[in-house]
Amino acid sequence: MGTLTSFTTAQNSRTLGRYEGNTLILLSKSFPRKAARHIGAHLTLLAALTLMNGTGLGQTPTPVKVNPETGTPVQRNRPRPPRPIDTPYAKAALATMRAPLDKLTPVTDEMLRNPPPGDWLNWRRTYNGWGYSALNQINRTNVKNLKVAWTFSMDSSVDAVTETTPLVHDGVMFLWNFGETIDALDAKTGTLLWKFTWDLPDDYPSLPGFYRTKRSLAIGGDKLIVGTIDMHVLALDIKTGKKVWDVVTDKYKSERTYNSGPLVVKDKVLIGAGNCGPGSANGDKKVALYSPPGGCFITGHDLATGKELWRFNTTAHHDDPGGNTWNNLPDDKRDGGAIWVAGQYDPELNLTYWGTGSPSPWSTIKRGTFGADSLYVDSTLALNPDTGKLAWYYQHVPHDPYDQDYPFERIIVPVTVRGERHKAVITVGKPGIFEALDAATGKFLFGVDPGAQNDISVDPVTGTRTTLSEPPPAGVKNCPNGEGVRSFPAGAYSPSTNRYYLPIYDHCMGKEGDTPARFLALDLNTQKLVWDIRTRVPQSSALLTTAGGLVFSATPDRYFRAFDDEDGKVLWTSPRLNDVPNAFPITYMVDGKQYIAMPAGDPGLQGNWALNYAPELGAIRGSKSSLLWVFELP
Repeated sequence: MGTLTSFTTAQNSRTLGRYEGNTLILLSKSFPRKAARHIGAHLTLLAALTLMNGTGLGQTPTPVKVNPETGTPVQRNRPRPPRPIDTPYAKAALATMRAPLDKLTPVTDEMLRNPPPGDWLNWRRTYNGWGYSALNQINRTNVKNLKVAWTFSMDSSVDAVTETTPLVHDGVMFLWNFGETIDALDAKTGTLLWKFTWDLPDDYPSLPGFYRTKRSLAIGGDKLIVGTIDMHVLALDIKTGKKVWDVVTDKYKSERTYNSGPLVVKDKVLIGAGNCGPGSANGDKKVALYSPPGGCFITGHDLATGKELWRFNTTAHHDDPGGNTWNNLPDDKRDGGAIWVAGQYDPELNLTYWGTGSPSPWSTIKRGTFGADSLYVDSTLALNPDTGKLAWYYQHVPHDPYDQDYPFERIIVPVTVRGERHKAVITVGKPGIFEALDAATGKFLFGVDPGAQNDISVDPVTGTRTTLSEPPPAGVKNCPNGEGVRSFPAGAYSPSTNRYYLPIYDHCMGKEGDTPARFLALDLNTQKLVWDIRTRVPQSSALLTTAGGLVFSATPDRYFRAFDDEDGKVLWTSPRLNDVPNAFPITYMVDGKQYIAMPAGDPGLQGNWALNYAPELGAIRGSKSSLLWVFELP
């Protein structure tokens, strides 16, 4: 075919032709338009395909990064590039949307001791761990009128797990999202104000989602504190989301993670490491498999700079107090003692209280500690927050062979026991026993066992305890197993009733029938259970109590409810939620209006286990998803 040539005809119009030898072959005048349309269509298709693949014409596609150890794609969380704000109208509108950030004030030490009623400043709102709000605009009388105020979509990737607690200060909400993303939201409208994203190393270990979740954040001064799953502690500017400081406490390849949350006390940040007793360590019946060597730890940091000031090993090393309780195992074989949730704090005593997880592996024989207490696993620790020094400890399960962790909330409340007044620290571990200790000394005060376990017997007056032998006697099966009769979703206390509310699963003592779920309320005046409400469907979220006479909780059949804190009557039931709720509800106030917030969806192990007790709920289940629900009165 000859070369196409443009030339001028006698009519002075441009057209195309080609020479074949010396002969000029004219093409029709319509050819240029047809060809242009034909070529243009192909170019458009080509451009679209290249854009869909993230490349431009003439560019080489960016290779997908993979974890060299697992061959799986590396999780990347880079946010979308912002759209240009290039008009006066857009600039003014954006400034109006972000106006709530201008109202943010630093969170002082006094605020943390006595939070403003409308704020939710740390994991359980107050240092005493109650999970209680003095707000009463929403109350027994009007709670039936609650409606959805707004929602916010959260990460719902394949391995996402949502077990988090939103924080609210001065009308701004701070919300962790799976994948190490923090969103700042207008707590009144749900408008996104800023987003922070933390990228993990390319060779980050492949861990289950429940080790990569985050149960809480913390605020101190003008900083939002975040522990990352690759063992960084970060401080972000609360107004901008920009990183202020960043410290590393451990090598991420150890597989320790920060999936609990920090605690700010005065001018210090306290945080504990997790994943030190992974279930995978028990995969072989004869030998212990991998656990992070040396167990877990709690560190104290300078709030201004992040500098590490002290470190406490939750599995005592050979030169630590209690180091002689591990049958002389080398330090790197002393595993366990994970921190699951943030600690509590008593300003009067200047002590902070932390619960620890079980040893790893679970069997005393496999871990080489048969008959040894293995401090400080399954314990309550009372530490001086300034120095990290141990004031006292109480071990709830000596030489634990059955994974009976005690890493959950500690509530600090006054109690009268046998005629004497005490400030008590009360907790409930996996066996489901309410145990009260003197907050100043650690002395055992009382125990109440609802009878849902046989792993340990506890004298209710002296605290003397006996752990079920390993292996159990013939014909006896230990109950519960590592699932426990409760897990990380916290109970809540109300000073209005002087009751500690907590749901448990009574699923293995052979008396549960079709109603294995129990919703308990312990009267701290009498140390007796005044609620023991049996249902088929268990509670799967944490609890929230309010001065409005309400207890809020959610269940795996995708409902969020308000109960009367006196008699347990259901006063309100939400619309059907998106997925199983397995996180922490909160309440707050903006511009004189009270709101209730509940993150729901993408449950972890405990949330999915809750479906075991009513398996019909899991037989037909929708797609997993995470959503923040916020409710208000009309």
